[in-house]
Amino acid sequence: MPKVVDHEERRRELAEAVWRIVQRDGIDHASVRAVAAESGWSSGSLRHYFPTQDALLGFAMELAYRRFLARLEKIGTPVGNRELVKAIAHEMLALDDERRIEAAVLLSFLPRAMVEPSLHELERYGTRQLYGEVARILAAAQEAGELREGVVPMKAARRLIVLVDGLNIHHGLGPDELTADDMVEAVDEQLDALFA
Repeated sequence: MPKVVDHEERRRELAEAVWRIVQRDGIDHASVRAVAAESGWSSGSLRHYFPTQDALLGFAMELAYRRFLARLEKIGTPVGNRELVKAIAHEMLALDDERRIEAAVLLSFLPRAMVEPSLHELERYGTRQLYGEVARILAAAQEAGELREGVVPMKAARRLIVLVDGLNIHHGLGPDELTADDMVEAVDEQLDALFA
């Protein structure tokens, strides 16, 4: 009887091999050959799933986004719009090992996404989805009279996401200088500036 191969599981394993290499050695070292060695596959087998390095990197980035979005779905329905935005923002912060790895991997893709069109579009799509979700919640808060005067939901959503990205970068570079508590405090202060 022929062996049943779970192709999606294999693709996920390869993406996780990319993440390990990116975290350990940097994105420039995530070549098809290096990922094949990391995963225990041959380069030829890997190319069956991902014909180019950028296709492999794109899938690894997309899978990281999907895992983050899956965690957001598990947040549930906190009481009030402010608590929901806070839960999303805190979920994005690199506060534990899983989120630190995810943040490091996603942030390492950004320079490559600036010059590679397929990665750029993938990154922009994911980021726009996130902007839109946070802006939607902020618009609901505005309709409920919960936001301060003059807050523009989309602008506020973008600034909050940018703040979180910046906090993750600086925490990754100097976790003793910008602690997890500092990051949570900065996000909560930003929410204080948005919500009445």
